[in-house]
Amino acid sequence: MIFENVLGAMNPGAGISDFLVLFGLVVAAILVILAGTAVFFEYMNRRHPERKIQKTRVNDRKWRELAYAPGSISVIALTFSGGLFCQWQGWALTPLPMTWWSVPLTFGVSMVLYDAWFYWVHRLLHWTPMYRFHAQHHTSVCPTIWTNHYETIVEALLNQSFYTLIVFILPIPWPLLVAQKIYDQISGMLGHAGYEHFASPMARTPWPLASTVFHDQHHGFFRYNYGHTFSVWDRLMGTIHPKYDDTVKSFEHMKPTVAAE
Repeated sequence: MIFENVLGAMNPGAGISDFLVLFGLVVAAILVILAGTAVFFEYMNRRHPERKIQKTRVNDRKWRELAYAPGSISVIALTFSGGLFCQWQGWALTPLPMTWWSVPLTFGVSMVLYDAWFYWVHRLLHWTPMYRFHAQHHTSVCPTIWTNHYETIVEALLNQSFYTLIVFILPIPWPLLVAQKIYDQISGMLGHAGYEHFASPMARTPWPLASTVFHDQHHGFFRYNYGHTFSVWDRLMGTIHPKYDDTVKSFEHMKPTVAAE
């Protein structure tokens, strides 16, 4: 409803003040999602210590990592708002009407495209001349939910510029782009949670989805698992961690050990 009200004001010819309203709204939405997701995983991690992935490592850098969140969130909001603003101004492709076939089609295509974008940008950031922009993120060998925004401005810009460019490539309705960004924010924190709470056969071969173990292994072993939502690109390019599937399977039937409150 809030986005619809903002959309009503974003007629062609809207100015910088309108963009700033949109930018502020996106920042506020990210902060609400971040806080809610963080509270959930902090609670789950305390309740289920047996779900910790890297059991011999500890990350006590919460406040140091959070210090970089304002820059990261600002870039995310800027690139995402930029894409919406361009679409609403008529500068990008005209979005398809939301129908029974266009919604799953455009949302699915956008998800697949973003995963390809993320994989190859991530590989680029591991290229020696570019790694200086990504090295900071990898100082968190044992990630936590707070590591998601522990990144340089350049890294955030490379990852998130997808949301500015996609409206010029795919006629995706803006509500679906909002839904994808919400998913992206939550799944990014899930990937850095450090605890595998949702292990499932669908997160290992022959299924394409990736679990928390997937990105945690990237931090722990550095040269594996570059994807985001899917493991497809890593499997195709030979960058999947050799023990990824077995590690996910080991968490599937783990007996819970609820910690005392």
